[in-house]
Amino acid sequence: MRLQEVLNQIPGLEKRFIYYLESQNYIHPQKVQKTRIARRDYSPADVERIQGIWRYYQRGISIQRAYELVTRPSSDGAYVFLPVPPSRWPEALDLLRESDQAMEATAVYGETVDWVVRLRTPHESDVHHVLDRLFEAGIVTGAPQVRRFGAEARWERPSPGGAAGGREEAGMRAWVLIKVPAKQIGALVEELRSYPGIVEAAAIYGETDVIAKIEVPDQEALDALVVQRIQSIDAVDSTRTFIAIGGLHWRRDGGDGESR
Repeated sequence: MRLQEVLNQIPGLEKRFIYYLESQNYIHPQKVQKTRIARRDYSPADVERIQGIWRYYQRGISIQRAYELVTRPSSDGAYVFLPVPPSRWPEALDLLRESDQAMEATAVYGETVDWVVRLRTPHESDVHHVLDRLFEAGIVTGAPQVRRFGAEARWERPSPGGAAGGREEAGMRAWVLIKVPAKQIGALVEELRSYPGIVEAAAIYGETDVIAKIEVPDQEALDALVVQRIQSIDAVDSTRTFIAIGGLHWRRDGGDGESR
């Protein structure tokens, strides 16, 4: 991608900002030699890094710190539960897809929660940055519930086609909030690894101690996993289940692709 195309893609970006990133070896565009000067060709990875660093810089974070946040191999995150009127669901999904921090979003059945969103949050301001756009659009109708987790406290099962023991074909998706005594959190997260149908689990901060994502073929399999397996664990005090609405699920590329 040429320099002008990069500038057109990222609002407000300046040439000197890109040149500075190159001078610091934060990006590595390919130099295409012309008659008099070398033209830069920016790869998708360069553009993604420029966009990430620029986003943090616009919030008042130093370029060096922004680079560290963008290139961190693994990062903390948050699950956010949002109340959104059904008439605004398509708009909410579009805004979330535009956010670099949003990794997954799903509409769910629930009395006070309509969307479950997983965010990548290298910096503490990332949750607010995503939610601010939704509030500005008037999409969120109540107080979001934010459940943060550390990168080291989350695991994800390989998707189909990956390592052995991959995921089941998902006919149903659900998220389960699991209340458990503090001393049992680590052991529970590890135990959930052995349960087919549980594809993610994380220890989170807040009133609920563990969140687990389930992908199973049908309702019968979901009932068996939640009622007969999870709720029967001695350490589990209580559970709360959010069932995904079919056709309203999106996941960023790099996970299991995108779908609606």
